Amino acid sequence: MMEDDDNFGEKNGFFKTYHISVLRKLRNGDLAALKACCNDEERLVFVHSLPYVHEIPLMSSAMAKSLPNGKSAIDAQKKRTEGNEFFKKKNYERAVRLYSEAISKAPSIAKDTEEPQLAMAFANRSAALFHLDAYARALVDIDQALASGYPDELRYKLIERQAKCLMALGRPTDQIAATCESAIKCVNDSRLDLVKRQQFERDMKQLISESAVPNQMIPAVNIKSIKDKERKHLPDITAGRNIEHPSFSSKIRIEEDAISGRYGVADSPIRVGDVIAVDEPYASVMNPEKFATHCHHCYRPLDLGELLPCPNCTNVNFCSVTCRSEAMAGYHAIECPLLSYIEAAGISITCYLSLRMIAIHPPSFFMDVKPLIDKPELQKGVALSEQTKKYIKTCQLVTHDHIRNKESFFHVTLMADFLLKCLKVGGYFGTIEPTEFNFTEPLSDQEKWIGSLLLRHLQLLQFNAHEVSELRMDRPGCMDGAKTFFLGAGVYPTVALLNHSCEPGVIRCFVGDVMIVRAIKSFQRGEMVNENYGPIFTQKRRADRQRSLKDRYWFDCRCLPCTEDWPLIGEMTDDTLRFRCRDPVCRKPLVVAADTMTPFIACPSCKKSNNILKSLQNLQDTEGSFVRGSELMDQGNFTGALKCCLETMAKLDDILCAPYRDYIQCQEKARRCMLALGNIIYEPMQSERR
Repeated sequence: MMEDDDNFGEKNGFFKTYHISVLRKLRNGDLAALKACCNDEERLVFVHSLPYVHEIPLMSSAMAKSLPNGKSAIDAQKKRTEGNEFFKKKNYERAVRLYSEAISKAPSIAKDTEEPQLAMAFANRSAALFHLDAYARALVDIDQALASGYPDELRYKLIERQAKCLMALGRPTDQIAATCESAIKCVNDSRLDLVKRQQFERDMKQLISESAVPNQMIPAVNIKSIKDKERKHLPDITAGRNIEHPSFSSKIRIEEDAISGRYGVADSPIRVGDVIAVDEPYASVMNPEKFATHCHHCYRPLDLGELLPCPNCTNVNFCSVTCRSEAMAGYHAIECPLLSYIEAAGISITCYLSLRMIAIHPPSFFMDVKPLIDKPELQKGVALSEQTKKYIKTCQLVTHDHIRNKESFFHVTLMADFLLKCLKVGGYFGTIEPTEFNFTEPLSDQEKWIGSLLLRHLQLLQFNAHEVSELRMDRPGCMDGAKTFFLGAGVYPTVALLNHSCEPGVIRCFVGDVMIVRAIKSFQRGEMVNENYGPIFTQKRRADRQRSLKDRYWFDCRCLPCTEDWPLIGEMTDDTLRFRCRDPVCRKPLVVAADTMTPFIACPSCKKSNNILKSLQNLQDTEGSFVRGSELMDQGNFTGALKCCLETMAKLDDILCAPYRDYIQCQEKARRCMLALGNIIYEPMQSERR
């Protein structure tokens, strides 16, 4: 879950000041009137009707699209010139980084009197990448340069480089030949004299001949292809998918009661290591601090020379033409003119996520789903798209609106109204001239509904958003000093159904923004399957955990570690062992002194006798797999280490009852191995910040 993000406006931004100024202008009875509203649409309309909520800082600049977008031909030229100096010194990596900065800064459309900085920067970077043997990426840049208006008189050189890249990558001879022929045609537009043109034509024909020779190398270039990184493999869900909740394993069923709400239960025994969920979010957003270093669409770290900018702003970057095209065809077309503005507002990432939950679909999507959201009976027998089903499930997550106080309602509704205004400015409801904006006018039916959904999103995200994480390592295979970092936030309507326990029952990791959930303890049939919302019994005392959960999630925790007041990990001793009763139905703890000489112990719950000698022998047998897992982890073999950790945990879980220090330490190793199999960034890459 998301920790410490229940505020709707952060400290460093104008929204907090705006919120306070509006509060001071409220009239007697306004908050009571808001509290009396029956639903989110009524709340939004009421707050929108207050005349003083429309006096928002910088909104006029946002409406006029006059906020700076960071694009500058002068800045791009400066960075490109710096890159050229490093290129001359054969420092190609540094040149690539500077050319990437130029690409990010360059306007997508050059004025008639200006040099096409974007095209020139792409061409320059392709040359540096060529010298780094990064031929596949060089080809992408060549295509981008040609599509961005690269000067006709220079195209012959660019297409010559394209042919050499194709040859280096072992592409078909006819493709190389066609490219060489294109270069020969383009040289006629160059400023070369006749002698040099003729020499260029001979060189191209020689290249065609060389391409027909198997394993022919390009002279003076050490050729190797650089494969694009493949997306990490998503594991199969153990025991197949749940029919009603396909992101869950069939081993999970959902139950509901008045105290716990909806929650996951083991429908059949769950073993340590079982993959119980692979959940794609309905929507996710990246942490703005990662905009410069990661693909805005797929969350991959941007490798050297991989950056493709948004054509209209310098806020975000992409790893490929595909990612950029998908983003520009959807949510980023709406968000692009707003990102600088909402950054200035200082809104939290959950507010940004609420906006994204709307921006990924057109208004018609939400108008179509309106009759279905709160009426499950109407959903039966209706053919719904997977996105529609996922959105409906998302909207059914808890909002705790019945216990929200009037001050909190005003705060969250004011934010929803602000986000609705942002959508209008971004063109979500259609393009409007700046002079035609009038926020004081009554809302249309479509705007009322979309605004009410924004309000609903803000409330449910407060309790149901999950953090998307990434593991940062010094170098591949080295876990020393590795730490997890906040990569983004998402709403996962399936995994959000799992309730909290201060003893984590699962481990989460991410591939991109896809969440993978594994069991790190066994669950018997009928037992509640829990995740952890932040406070863990090994690190915080019961009073602190319960206070934190009450403040953040508005519930009183009654999990086993809280009920039994389990000790912190530093307070656990080896004086006693909590053996598990061998009766398969009972499985309750047998608390035994470590120095006992009695082999037979009666279970205090089921009264059956247990021979603990066999359990002690099995306990000793776990040491080998634990040590082997540690060795594999030190060697950087995280897949093998995870397998050993899971085997050790399965054995320990069968012998002992929590809390148990060795089991917790093994869980931590397994958690780190899982993280290493998900999103990773290596520390040296941080020097490539753009």
